[in-house]
Amino acid sequence: MVSKARNVSGTRSAQKKVNSQSPATAAPVTSSSNGASPSNGESLRKLYALLLRCRRMEEKISQSPGLAEKYDFVVGHEAVAVGAAADLVDGDTISTSRRNVAALAAAGITSRELLSGCEACGCHATGLLSFSSLSEGPFHTGTGIALAHKLAKQRHVVVAIGGEDAGSLEAVRDAMKLAGSGKLPIIYVVRNGVGEDGGYAPHLKPVSLLARDGGFPGVIVDGQDVVAVWRVAQESIHRARNGGGPTLIDCRMDAARDPLAHMEHYLRKRNLWDEAWREKLETKIRAEVEG
Repeated sequence: MVSKARNVSGTRSAQKKVNSQSPATAAPVTSSSNGASPSNGESLRKLYALLLRCRRMEEKISQSPGLAEKYDFVVGHEAVAVGAAADLVDGDTISTSRRNVAALAAAGITSRELLSGCEACGCHATGLLSFSSLSEGPFHTGTGIALAHKLAKQRHVVVAIGGEDAGSLEAVRDAMKLAGSGKLPIIYVVRNGVGEDGGYAPHLKPVSLLARDGGFPGVIVDGQDVVAVWRVAQESIHRARNGGGPTLIDCRMDAARDPLAHMEHYLRKRNLWDEAWREKLETKIRAEVEG
């Protein structure tokens, strides 16, 4: 599933972490929003609103007959898609599975479209977003699109969101080597989930090392912290848009933590929480989802 989306003006707080080491030798960097420079309240509230919208859409669709087997629900993992896709611009691309509800919701698809199933057909448009179904994995497909942007000398970027569906390590390795050698404008975002034994998914453990093999930065980030994902994504997008090449964002997940609750706590700490605003937001989102 590929979507063209909107843009962003990136923050610069994580730029030094991304660029401070030589990409060919840089070890993965760990990033968190804790202790990072404060962002403006409007941006932070926007992130919370997108998280809540994703959650309510997932809840609605999961309760709809015939759709549960059609989509992948990652309730509690919405921060990955929201943080990575929140501020893309028209002409940029999201490459993801057409089953990824959180990514589709973060990109702007409505619950009505998902409930009608129209995203599964060849192509459709909503506002500035257009989607088309593709059979390749998101990393492989996204790399091809990034190569096309590069050859056309465009400043568009690709955000490729994967996890268990990211494809074989061999295919990912080839894609990343191509992206690194060509300085392609792509950000690989991995949802590194928790396995049955409580550890990270075995087939995803070496993914961050693949970034090193490709000669570009790999950043380990708290996948339940939408602000942390967002900040690293914005720095990575800024870098890619200006010819700096790819970045891999390895989002480590913790099933015991909820990104919505974490974000509420984050807003409260910064005196940005308002119950009346939250209730108004909930009413608006539920009206959209139920409508």
